Amino acid sequence: MSVWIWALVLVAAVWAAHWGAEHLAKPLKKLRKQWGFSVAAGGALVGVASASPEIGINVASAVTGVADIGLGAMFGSNVIAIPFMVVTAYIATRHLKKENAGKDHEQHEKEHLLKVDPTAVTVQALPYLVILAVVAILTVPAQWRGLQPIDGWIMLGVYLVYLAQALLRGREEGEKVEWKKKEIYLAVAGLAALGLGAFFTVKATENIVAALGLSKVVGGLFITAPMAALPEIFATWSVVKSGQITSGVTSVIGDHAATMAVAFLPLALVTVPVKDLTLYVTVLSFVALVGILYAAFIHWGGKNGQHGFNRWQVYTLGAVVPVYVGVMLFGVLQVIGGPSGEGANFFKVFNEDKNNYLEDGEFYRAVGDIGYFKAWDQEGDASLSEDEWRAGISEYLGGYKIDQIEEFGEWDLNGDSQISEDEFREGLFEAADQDRNNQISESEFVNLYREGSGSQKNK
Repeated sequence: MSVWIWALVLVAAVWAAHWGAEHLAKPLKKLRKQWGFSVAAGGALVGVASASPEIGINVASAVTGVADIGLGAMFGSNVIAIPFMVVTAYIATRHLKKENAGKDHEQHEKEHLLKVDPTAVTVQALPYLVILAVVAILTVPAQWRGLQPIDGWIMLGVYLVYLAQALLRGREEGEKVEWKKKEIYLAVAGLAALGLGAFFTVKATENIVAALGLSKVVGGLFITAPMAALPEIFATWSVVKSGQITSGVTSVIGDHAATMAVAFLPLALVTVPVKDLTLYVTVLSFVALVGILYAAFIHWGGKNGQHGFNRWQVYTLGAVVPVYVGVMLFGVLQVIGGPSGEGANFFKVFNEDKNNYLEDGEFYRAVGDIGYFKAWDQEGDASLSEDEWRAGISEYLGGYKIDQIEEFGEWDLNGDSQISEDEFREGLFEAADQDRNNQISESEFVNLYREGSGSQKNK
């Protein structure tokens, strides 16, 4: 299937997942009213359902062996969704109908204020920042870097504490609500749509990044995450236009608290290494920056006891997204402006005849010096079993479309069910040579180096 067909599949799958999430959220909204939870606290409860597409995507990516897609989508959605929702909510409040506007809405319009209940800071924003801090502590330090099963259980416990404190603050007397069978049936149908949508979201992203030669984590960051945010933008517009401004602005924090904690669990259970520390820390830093700005702007944004976002704060929060994209593309991924960084430096070292590409001999020396084979050879017996080869493909060549069922035999040239170092180098050359011209260009080498960055730890 072509990239365009998979792109259409991705769009349909994301919308199916969010349709399912929407119908799961409706019963929770009724429970909020029935149990007397505040609007801000209700955002935390409904956030479980709102985050279910991201949770489903991570479950699907973990089960299908492409956890990096889920990892990229999880962090990427946390960077872009919050600014998008605030900007969307601000624009929507400028066009409220009179019957949906509050008594002070005209004054807020004159002050260019997006008014938000101040409890959004203490009930949701600050606990969300605590969740981010715990994620950083669990995954960044060198001694235990990456996502481990124990990390997943810790994050689930942290989320349960977050949810409990949100629900117990400001609880009032509940309302009587009417339950209909149709809503229950739609919630069940929503669960099925959510599962199918999540699976095909991951499958489509996997095929798109393979066709474009991107790593899976980059696909999650810049393909899956923005697509997953689109339905949330439309939902925010609809909620705010109905007059539920605080709900529209705060639900995104409840959503992404669940994303960072509950959606963390399926990835941690399969163990996901941090292959590119610079990329990981940069994205996590932007996630934290967005959360800090969100809390600070609500707290200090209004006048005369009011709280919310002033116009310049809305613009500032929105500007974080293009800054993030620029830093990632120009600084971390170095997609624009030509290859640079450590991978490009290695290329220059091994391109001995300075002809702007590596011939097979030059490539083999580069692979040997960098230590790829040693990283894949987990048993240290100077050959790769089929299991070692499969593990290496998944961990170090995730962005390359390699059929693990058919291609082991193509790497195992003498058919002895083991891959020697010479056979490994030839197979790796074929994988890296994306344009099939029997040469490794600088961009091809940099892409391989970035994809297999975990190999350098084993030199």
